[in-house]
Amino acid sequence: MTSSVAWMNGQLLPFSEMALPVWDLGVVAGASITEMARTFGHRAFRLAEHVDRLLTSCRALKFHSPYTANQLIAAAEEVVTANITLISGSDDLGIVVFITAGANRTYLGGGELPGPTVGVHTFRLPFEIWKASAERGLRLVIPDRTQISSNSLPVTHKTRNRLHWWLADQESHEKMPGARALLLDNFGLITETSTACFYGVVDGRIVTPKNNVLESMSRKLVEQAAAACEIPFAIRDIGPNEIPGMTEAFVSSTPVGVLPIRSIDQHEFRVSHAGSLVPRLAEYWLQQTGVHPLRQIINHS
Repeated sequence: MTSSVAWMNGQLLPFSEMALPVWDLGVVAGASITEMARTFGHRAFRLAEHVDRLLTSCRALKFHSPYTANQLIAAAEEVVTANITLISGSDDLGIVVFITAGANRTYLGGGELPGPTVGVHTFRLPFEIWKASAERGLRLVIPDRTQISSNSLPVTHKTRNRLHWWLADQESHEKMPGARALLLDNFGLITETSTACFYGVVDGRIVTPKNNVLESMSRKLVEQAAAACEIPFAIRDIGPNEIPGMTEAFVSSTPVGVLPIRSIDQHEFRVSHAGSLVPRLAEYWLQQTGVHPLRQIINHS
């Protein structure tokens, strides 16, 4: 095998042939739900939890899934087994599982409507693009654009309808080249970035936003890591006025683990100082997965 494979609607196929039809609501309306897991040391990590969240979102958002959790897990494992042979020993895979809402009746001109498109694919995790952030920290900007209200789109579920995030990141990059957006909600409270959960450290306690954020897998890991390290942890409302009082800030996501934040707007943070909590939290990933996520990024060549 010389090229990667994918899985779509019950069939393995070359990744290069994986495509959504133009009449699919995933294209027409951005109506799709997605999950991203990853491998550590070439082994899928907490794949069942990601698939369970996908199907929970399907029920909440009234998507019909023609596949069970066990079927989706088996499909993902089959794709990973095939594609893991195509990467180096120091690399790992991102694992994407998605489902769309089905067909758009207008675009098909009537007739019997096809069901949802369900797919699984993988990709080599691009550690090289995260290396600078792992070493020197992320730069974040709070843009004028705000988080979508949960009354309009339930942001606790991971959907592909993310145009507002793309626009927010573009605005942030214009204000500070290379920066990513940290959005406030309609109440002026901190939420998250386009790809990661946000955390600040206030009086020795890790705090992370309570409302209008994704029900994140990586946040669960950070909370578990904090408990293991005996670091106080709180999920609560956080206003931007608290940023100057934070001793450090960081983000978490499935592909990178935890990354330090270097600045938010004009406020600068010390990165990798003696009392930093980020290295201690990353050690928990090592205990759980056998791979230290920060070292994997920094040492990758």
